[in-house]
Amino acid sequence: MKTIAARLEERTLPQFNQVVIWALLVMAALLAIWPFHVQTGERGACASVFCWLPDAAIHNRWTWLACRTLLIAGVLLWLNQSWLPWSCWLVVISFTGLWSLHVETTSNTAHIFHMANMLLTIQAIWITADAPLIRAQWRVGTFWKLPLVPRWVSLASITYIGIFHTAAGLSKLLFSGPQWANGTSLQLWTYLWGYPWSPTTRLILSSRWLTQGLQVLTLVVETAGVLAIFPRLRPIVGWGLVAFYIGVLATFDYGFQFNALLTALYFLPFEQLITHTAERRIKPQTSP
Repeated sequence: MKTIAARLEERTLPQFNQVVIWALLVMAALLAIWPFHVQTGERGACASVFCWLPDAAIHNRWTWLACRTLLIAGVLLWLNQSWLPWSCWLVVISFTGLWSLHVETTSNTAHIFHMANMLLTIQAIWITADAPLIRAQWRVGTFWKLPLVPRWVSLASITYIGIFHTAAGLSKLLFSGPQWANGTSLQLWTYLWGYPWSPTTRLILSSRWLTQGLQVLTLVVETAGVLAIFPRLRPIVGWGLVAFYIGVLATFDYGFQFNALLTALYFLPFEQLITHTAERRIKPQTSP
């Protein structure tokens, strides 16, 4: 019987993981050209890894330009499988730095890039561990044909995404209690910030009881996020979270598209679909 460590080291074809990497690098490239609005004023408590930097450095346009330039360079190098694993860490560090600059220069922000940041870190850790193997398979042309990605890469990503959502649900309960799901609060948010043309806006404003039900479902689905570590529960949690994101994106301009995409990739059966499709295409090429 295989040990847990042996199961975690089982390798699969890289196609699915490469789709994830491409998606993450697209998000990184979008962050690099994101039109941030830099606000001035007194900075409060420590909000990011750059909280120690003086205001002069935080607001200096050359600091921003350096982070943007390094991020674009890292994305291009990683896309080309060049300078591994250092190009991966260049992306992770400049991504973290650029978003930290934004956090230090705004009065409010949203958790729209945190998930991508952490998943990039997980990918960078794996590539650092297996860089010689990755380079060798890429060089001889077997990168797409042989099992390469350890199982722990997907499992670590799934675990993080689950904890990310569970923490969101628990924080609502911790700071607001069950009254967070009173229906009225969501109606107020929707009235103030929802798209006036959206059918979901009209639906939410039409019934407090319906809105309260939606908030209760949100708490249940978010708090249950960590249960996605169990394969049988993963698609149930995944569909619940994807439905939540669709509702949010249809109602508000909150920028959760990236979180929705990454959650769908890992919690819905895309990995099995992509991997099985790749295996079927490779078998005819390798059969005698």
